Amino acid sequence: MIFRRFGFLFVLGAFLVFIAWQARTGIFRRANPGEPANKYMRQVMENPQLSEADAEILRTQYGNAHTNPSGLRYILRQPGAGDPPSVGAQVTVHYDGYLMDGKKIDSSRDRGTPYSFRVGTGRVIQGWDEALMAMKKGEKRTLLIPWWLAYGAEGKGPVPSKAMLRFEVELIEIN
Repeated sequence: MIFRRFGFLFVLGAFLVFIAWQARTGIFRRANPGEPANKYMRQVMENPQLSEADAEILRTQYGNAHTNPSGLRYILRQPGAGDPPSVGAQVTVHYDGYLMDGKKIDSSRDRGTPYSFRVGTGRVIQGWDEALMAMKKGEKRTLLIPWWLAYGAEGKGPVPSKAMLRFEVELIEIN
């Protein structure tokens, strides 16, 4: 008797539960068979990870580094004074850039001229923009920049793909 009165609702409820289960698990998904079926697995797979070698170097040599939510790490070598630069401000820096194995990739000091650019405008790697937006004039930091904030999965010039970088940076001037 009850099934006759509410049978339709029971069937509809079962159908909706099936739809929800199928959407969650992606069991009948055929569009992109290699792609994860739900957003949680996609987030796990898209989350960038450091190589084991880079992670070991960070643990052993830079365990005291401050870590930002983005993955950027830094060690304050010398405090600065004043306010940090605003977006678009012209900054002048001296830097030495290294791969995590110690190989030097670039240096403004070797060239004898500091490097100037507008901070926060995307003219340099993301790790530099993020770090320099928080630095003060005269400040020196060691920046440990993961590959997703540096040159990415492709690399560039002497920087191989997915390479974590170390920069010794001094913020000389803010205009």
